[in-house]
Parts: sequence; structure tokens; C-alpha cells
Amino acid sequence: MLTLFEVKSILHINEKGGKFGGTEEYIASLAKLLSLRGISSHFIYEHLYGNLPSDIASHRKIDGLGNRNGDPRLGEKVLNAVLEINPDIVYIHNIFDSCVVEKLNQAERKYLLFWYIHDHFPTCLTELRAIEDEENIVCYQSLSEECLSNIESGYCVKRHAQRSFSEQELLSRLELLKSLILVDAVIVVSNFMKEILVKNLPEIEDKIYVVPRQVRPSKSKIGSPNKQSSVIVFSGRITREKGLHLLIESLAQVQIQENLILKIAGVVENESYWSHCLELIKKTEEKNSCVTIQYLGHLSYDEIDLLYTEADIVVVPSIWGEPLGAVAAEALRNGSAVIASNVGGIDTWVIHEETGILVQPNDINALSQAIKKLLLDENLRRNLVNAGSKLINSKFTAEEHLKALSLIVKEKS
Repeated sequence: MLTLFEVKSILHINEKGGKFGGTEEYIASLAKLLSLRGISSHFIYEHLYGNLPSDIASHRKIDGLGNRNGDPRLGEKVLNAVLEINPDIVYIHNIFDSCVVEKLNQAERKYLLFWYIHDHFPTCLTELRAIEDEENIVCYQSLSEECLSNIESGYCVKRHAQRSFSEQELLSRLELLKSLILVDAVIVVSNFMKEILVKNLPEIEDKIYVVPRQVRPSKSKIGSPNKQSSVIVFSGRITREKGLHLLIESLAQVQIQENLILKIAGVVENESYWSHCLELIKKTEEKNSCVTIQYLGHLSYDEIDLLYTEADIVVVPSIWGEPLGAVAAEALRNGSAVIASNVGGIDTWVIHEETGILVQPNDINALSQAIKKLLLDENLRRNLVNAGSKLINSKFTAEEHLKALSLIVKEKS
């Protein structure tokens, strides 16, 4: 039996490389951790954004890896690259074609085959697992033909409003889902993600492992003892399912005896939605003269972390099935109190009234009351932050992540 620290190399397969999002950040972080232990990391991708980290020992581009329409040659191309690199572990991330997994599942393969499911792509056509129901936001429907009719009727929330889905896309997604049976281990980031996968494919329950995700190390808490305003932060994609509009509207109702600044950071993914938010910003600032709202644009990870150190509260008002809600963990680790919607895997970090405040999604009144409560109670904020930081620093560290991966390697080797 091997442990993770006895393997020589690991190969990551992901559609994108470089500095793009959470998956790419995770690959870079793990590569750095393993390089310190003498384990080499290799990488296969199609699209590259910026430069790959220096901890990646080798990399190669394979055309078609990001193709969602199928490529009959893709599986063979990926297999040939894997056999040339000869890793001990093949670590799959975001892929879209079941042929990759089918080809990699060679009868006499010498490598372990792991698949980290970061999102809902294998189980949800819209990838959001969200429905148009103000009380029951998260969709637990198994992937099936019923999904097509639900999307067509407007019952499902779509990330891209104009996109339509075909029966062929459904069949392709179902094939991708079923290919999970072929791997040695399926790794997920939250109990919520495990629940969704088991509901869609009960046969893989014994292969699913919830592994604590390491959180970026915190910056020093800079503090602002002489600041004239309380600071609330929203960080994330600017699109409807992230719920920014709810936060803006809630601030119109927050009446406190001091100025309040909302700082918004993130990429505008939906221009029409952002226009709607700008209208709400104007109305909120007119209704509540104590509120100022600033848009900071897209920030680097370091800039985001520093923004969290400045914040009194970070709000995560999501109205979709968040696989994890990493913003909440990063905020806690950087010394901010957190208010979040009680959806998806966010409760991995935010334990109600222990490490943060959870509110029902789409409830503007509950959100405004939670914000006011935390702004007026500094001791409560401090207690939540201390408990949250303790949770992150004890259970969601690089060491805990590597320990969990190593146990899986040992079990499967």
C-alpha cells in the first residue's frame, strides 16, 4: 500500500490552466505542496490563461479537451499523453467527454484514477442546481429528460439566459455522469456535493470522499481603528444567482448611526443583470443616505484577501446550489464576519450563530436584520470570527487536505 507521500508523480487533467478560477488555483496550490515533498506534478489542458506555476514539472496542450460537443479522437490523445508521462496518479478535474475516462480506465493500468468534482456539470444541464422558487432554491432533481422540459418551461435558473439544451446534450451529460463508475475515487468538497452525486448515481456512494479543501493562507489583519464607516464586502461573479441584488436592496433597510460602505468585487458576467444592479444602487443610496456603494472591478487573490481584512462583514447572498462557497472560508480566515444564504455546501464553513449567520435565500428582510445585528454587536462579530478562524485553521489546512488525500491513496493502492 502506498500513501500520497510515497508516490513520485501526479498528473492533473483540466480544461483550463493558469490563473482562471478556483479549480486552477487548487491545482497550483496542490502542486506547490507536493513539490515541497519531492512529488512532481504534471498537467494536461487545452486553454491557458497567463502562466502555469513553476511547480508544474511538465505540461502539454491537447486540443478538444474543452470541447463540449464531443471529439472521437480525444480519449486516445489523452491516453497517449498519460502513458508518456507515466504518473502514479491521474487526477481528473473539469472534463466534458466520457471518452476520456473510458480510455483512461485501462484494464492493466498502473496509475490510480481520481476525479475531483468541483461543480454540478456532471449532474445538471444548467450547472446551477437552482429553480425559480423563492423558498426552495436548490434543485435536487436527478438528471433526466424531465430536466429538458423544466428548463424549457422556465422552472430552472439558467446561467446564460439565451442558451437552450438539446436531447443530445442530455445524453452526453448522462454518459459523463455514468463514467464516474470507472474511477477509483470521486473526491468532492462538501457533504452537499456527495448528496447530489449519490442521488444521481447511487452506485458510486462507496467511492465518494469528502475531502477538506485547503483555504488560502490569511493576510495580516490590518484593521482600521480610525475608519469612519463600516465596510461590507461582496466578492464573486456578478450574475443573478450570486444574489448581489438582494444585498443591495437589503442595505436600503439598514438604519444605523454611522456611514456604511458596500464594496463590490468581481467580474461582470451578465451585463443586463449589472445594469439592474446599478439601478438598485442608485435607489438604495437615495433611500438610505448613510450608504455608499463602490464597484472595485476584478481583483487579484491578494487584493481580495486584503479587502477581506478591511471588511466588517462579508456577505454571500447566493440563490443557487453553491458546491462549497469558498468566499465564506476566505473571509473568515482573513478576519471578517460572514453572513450567507443557507444553500448548498456553504454550511461547510458557516455554522449558524457559531461561525457566522445563515439566512434563508431570497429573504431581503432577514438579510438586512442580520447585517444590522452584526454591525451593532462588535462582541458577536468578534466571537463569530474567532470561532470561524479556529475552524478554518484546524480543519481546512493544507496539512489536513494532504492527510485526507493520502488516506485515499493508501486505501486504493
